Amino acid sequence: MGPGTGLADHIRAESTRLAAVCTSCGACVRACPMVAYAPGVADADAVAVVTGVLDVLRDGPGTPEALAWIGGCTRSAVCTPVCPEPMDPAMMMRLANMRARGALGGGAQIPVKQDPGWSARVKAFARLTMTEEEQAKWL
Repeated sequence: MGPGTGLADHIRAESTRLAAVCTSCGACVRACPMVAYAPGVADADAVAVVTGVLDVLRDGPGTPEALAWIGGCTRSAVCTPVCPEPMDPAMMMRLANMRARGALGGGAQIPVKQDPGWSARVKAFARLTMTEEEQAKWL
């Protein structure tokens, strides 16, 4: 990210890059431990699920199975070592999750859990790893 570039621009650029690199082989879906817990994903074609995730990365609606997988992702990163492409499928899922929850201004495609204490907890955990200078800048 260069000077003057916002987080939303970075999310868009990285989404575009990952969507271009991914070949939709489905290896990430087949390796994912959460497939069994995401409605409809276990019975869906792995290639079709990944294609739906790529659609979300490109501002599309995705598919019900792709949205279920995005929502069920626990960021285990089991998908990363099985990917045959020079990319990080865990990051692809993280970005798809942000987009599907409406982080770029669109409507949420998957439910957003309301948690009023979330921000305070994030700040508390951030303080554990940040210097005082970083805390002053970011918190």
